[in-house]
Amino acid sequence: MTLIQVLGTTVVLSLLLAVAEAVRRVYFHPLAHIPGPRLAAITWWYEFYFDVIQPSIFVFKIQELHKQYGPIIRITPDEIHINDVGFLETIYAPSMSHRDKYDYILRTLQIPGAIGATVRHDVHRKRREALGPFFSRRNVLHLEPLITGKLEQLCQLITKHASEKTTINLSDALFAFSSDVTNNFLFAHQTDVLADETLAATLRQNGNDLLLGININKHFPWFPTFLDSLPLFISKPIMPPGLIDMLALFDRVRAELMGIVAAKSSGVSSEKRLGPTGKESVYHSVIDSNVLPPEEKSLLRLEQEGALLVLAGTESPAKSLNIIFYHILANSSILSKLRAELSTVPKTASWTELEKLPYLSAVLEEGNRLSFGVTARTARIADETLTYTPSPYATSPGKPYVIPPGTPMSTTTFSAHTAEAVFPEPFTFDPERWLGDAGNERRKFQMAFGKGGRKCLGIELARAELYLVTAALVRGFNMELWETDESDVAFVHDYQVAMPKFESKGVRVTARIL
Repeated sequence: MTLIQVLGTTVVLSLLLAVAEAVRRVYFHPLAHIPGPRLAAITWWYEFYFDVIQPSIFVFKIQELHKQYGPIIRITPDEIHINDVGFLETIYAPSMSHRDKYDYILRTLQIPGAIGATVRHDVHRKRREALGPFFSRRNVLHLEPLITGKLEQLCQLITKHASEKTTINLSDALFAFSSDVTNNFLFAHQTDVLADETLAATLRQNGNDLLLGININKHFPWFPTFLDSLPLFISKPIMPPGLIDMLALFDRVRAELMGIVAAKSSGVSSEKRLGPTGKESVYHSVIDSNVLPPEEKSLLRLEQEGALLVLAGTESPAKSLNIIFYHILANSSILSKLRAELSTVPKTASWTELEKLPYLSAVLEEGNRLSFGVTARTARIADETLTYTPSPYATSPGKPYVIPPGTPMSTTTFSAHTAEAVFPEPFTFDPERWLGDAGNERRKFQMAFGKGGRKCLGIELARAELYLVTAALVRGFNMELWETDESDVAFVHDYQVAMPKFESKGVRVTARIL
């Protein structure tokens, strides 16, 4: 047989196998009964088109498909999406229920050792148990002076721009603040990004650019693996700056880990007042944990843990504050109500005092809602057979469907936070919707910090930042938007977090001291 005949036979057999697999996925797959486009059922290239060719807009395409096919649809050969907030509690079950994550989606991050990228439910529980005390409300309250110290520095930066009558990129400043708070809360080593506006702008842009590549990781997971296999002198020149920043973060946390291990071996103890956990660094919580087996304390695993904690802890509060300040500065009536309420408490009010203010709390809830938290699909997998029956919140009529065990299923935060049955005029920034009994009822649909047993570990730290920063800046400064409009904070692209138009420079303001 000639080479041409071999190649021809190979092509024919490959085509026959592809057709056979397509037929199986459409007619004989366990999800064959779930509605949705045939092409999505046949191949992941359907998702790839909206993830990569059309720059990460699959989350919006999913909403279009629901209008055509109903509240439950098949969006890839193996995965379903449910556009019904009445089913959230079933998908994102409490911590005692067994729900694994979907490894296909998690490979965007390429850090499997981190708690946020943990696939198995049982492994996640152990990792969370080890970290939980360090992220507890009690420990955040103890470390509140760390937040207020950085807040004073942020106010000094804005005061400097006010005195010089120059504009300030509030997005860069809030990113630097949140980055410093997160790093200095987690680790014994300290950072001071807030002291250098140029560095803050560079790091924020590098981080955004790095996120632009995460969908490549999902669809071509071999590419980052190949990059990692190359010697650093070859791979580093072609790395995006954000990846180089991450490698620098790995170096910092590795040095801290090795220092902790060395100190424990020599019996040297910290001279700092360590607070309720007795831990100076989050890594002490992990290394001293009795629930984690030795393999969970490996250097690589802990480096990945630290990296994701920093990335998530920086991005989430900074994004929410960005949304909050754009909208309150764009709406004078909201700003006036907020200032009136804040005038009822001392300027030195603590986080716990500020939490009691209903309108401030409502403003923060609305900022979190329109920040959308983790925008990527956070699919869960149940061991048991489930039945989806449309609830009164379903966006369109439908019939019950059986969901086979082992099926990845999700509701995106975009879907939940724009459900008009719960949030009328969903793209309007309206804090009033969170007030009173109706507002309390809506809180069960808030997904900015996740839901169920995998809810964000750092929620208390993020809440403290949001309350203290919003109160201080609203009371301390009269800020006006400068060359900034709603398109600078709108959700246009889904790169794990909500991103605005690519050319956005962030929220920029001028400030006067009040």
